[in-house]
Amino acid sequence: MSLVVSDISTHGIVMVGDSAITRRKGAKLVDVVSDGSKIHYSEVGNIGFAIWGRCNLPNHRLDTWLRGFADSKVQRGDSVEKVGQLLARTLNEQIAAMKEPWENQVRGIHVAGFRDGLPVLFHVHCGHPEEPPHELRLYHDYPDDQRWSIQQFESLLARGVIHLRNGFYRHFAALFDSMQIYMASLDRLLGVKLPQPSLRGRFDFYKLLVRFVANTLTVTGQTQSVNDRLSAIAFDGNGLQIDERLACMPEKGEGATDLASYF
Repeated sequence: MSLVVSDISTHGIVMVGDSAITRRKGAKLVDVVSDGSKIHYSEVGNIGFAIWGRCNLPNHRLDTWLRGFADSKVQRGDSVEKVGQLLARTLNEQIAAMKEPWENQVRGIHVAGFRDGLPVLFHVHCGHPEEPPHELRLYHDYPDDQRWSIQQFESLLARGVIHLRNGFYRHFAALFDSMQIYMASLDRLLGVKLPQPSLRGRFDFYKLLVRFVANTLTVTGQTQSVNDRLSAIAFDGNGLQIDERLACMPEKGEGATDLASYF
């Protein structure tokens, strides 16, 4: 697995992911490598992507494929909706060639950008836990699927409480919930804001949390399926403001994509 987190707020959009790839053959763990590139960005569309879950494709690894998609398939003026639909459709064509049941294709991609001046956060995946597994579809998580009014949505953006988290989300959820108490205490006792109320502040905050989960796995003796070598971006309506993406690395070894590999 992995850990990717995508956050939207009045300051803009932050997307953070680790770089661990866990490779299995059947139920057996083969190894964990640290060359995954889970965060991607289209400059012409001002749209970000964060990938989690199964990373095999017939002839590529998903991070390499998505980098090409972001660079060549997104056109200037494309909406987040259009790009998400195109992403689901073209990626489904790749996955269908693997001739595996959809229940084996546990994977997803956060898709974030701007609409009418406000950030939106969508998600391409194979279904919620209560759904039978199916082909990749675009879900309009925030704000559309919540049926919020514009006023409600803007209020929540100002509070900075909207994000998607996938991979080791239970570890992250426990940490995030406990951080709310710590953050309130810092503010009350010391007048310190965590995160700092800026795009950079939110960027540094989510990197801190992902690294904390990675270090928790280390000190508790769990498989290092989340690591502290991070890929991350922050952007606003004017474009990319902080770029700490990792380069896509070629798969090493003949038959590397024959194994079930997971971001």
